[in-house]
Amino acid sequence: MATLKDVAEASGLTVGTVSRVLNNRGYISPKTREKVYQVMKELNYQPNETARTLAKQKSNIIGIILPNVEHPYFARILGCLEREAAKLGYRIMLFVSRNREEQEEQCIDMCKGSRVAGVVLCSGSFETEKFKGLKFPLITLERSMDEGTSGIECDNYQGGILAANRLFDAGCRNIAIFNPPTKENIPAYSREKAFMKCCEDKKISGRVVYTDRLAPLSEEFGNNILELLKKNSDLDGIFATSDVMAANIIRACKKMGKRVPEDISIVGFDDTWISTLTYPSITTIHQPVQEMCEYAIEAIVKKVKSEKVPSQVVFPVELID
Repeated sequence: MATLKDVAEASGLTVGTVSRVLNNRGYISPKTREKVYQVMKELNYQPNETARTLAKQKSNIIGIILPNVEHPYFARILGCLEREAAKLGYRIMLFVSRNREEQEEQCIDMCKGSRVAGVVLCSGSFETEKFKGLKFPLITLERSMDEGTSGIECDNYQGGILAANRLFDAGCRNIAIFNPPTKENIPAYSREKAFMKCCEDKKISGRVVYTDRLAPLSEEFGNNILELLKKNSDLDGIFATSDVMAANIIRACKKMGKRVPEDISIVGFDDTWISTLTYPSITTIHQPVQEMCEYAIEAIVKKVKSEKVPSQVVFPVELID
């Protein structure tokens, strides 16, 4: 079985340098890091993760807590976080909370037990008392962050304005935002607030239509959207707060004989791959997921090094027509 010394000799480096690569300590050039990992692969070297974690009191693992991985938005977040973590010498440990508070608490406890370097939390909007006293940085994505180290979100308020203006410019005068029931303390609520304020300023009819909290890719959710559209058949414009919801609305419109965009205009949110697969394609609000995820991982690495990070960071959004 290959040892740390074997890896050092094969890569032409000192044992100390190889150890720094494995433990992510100090500056290591990307070229050196890549060389060490290549030699480890060739020699089939397996670091003793348990011993390393006990010695350092933390691991090179970043915990990721998501509500689910089926939704295109969260699948994209997961991919972006994993790639960025790998670039910086970290691995990820995925936890899925299913938007259940007790399950989220279990995820946090497992992160504590695994002595993670940090956690990126994208799940729920539950009471944050349980996050007090954590011994690792907690970075939140698009959720309340009362007890977090740093909160990262897109400019949801601007997104609501962009959507309302796009529908207004398309000639719509009787519009609605379709949204799951949303707590006022989470960032996504700002979309609804901005949308309704814009309708008021432009003196056009605006309303909020709340969808059921169902799995967005399920048949039940599609049926729920169809029923809501039938009850609000007078609408000529809809802002759907996700591209998945917008796709369901387009399908429901087809069942009702409504033409998009001739009879009703639709704007989505997130700019996920699904926005390009519908016909017509979905006009959507681009959320800079890649940049947000890069910043989240970098923030954890900085906190591990005892560097300061802002308590809140807001990324701009843009309309993709």
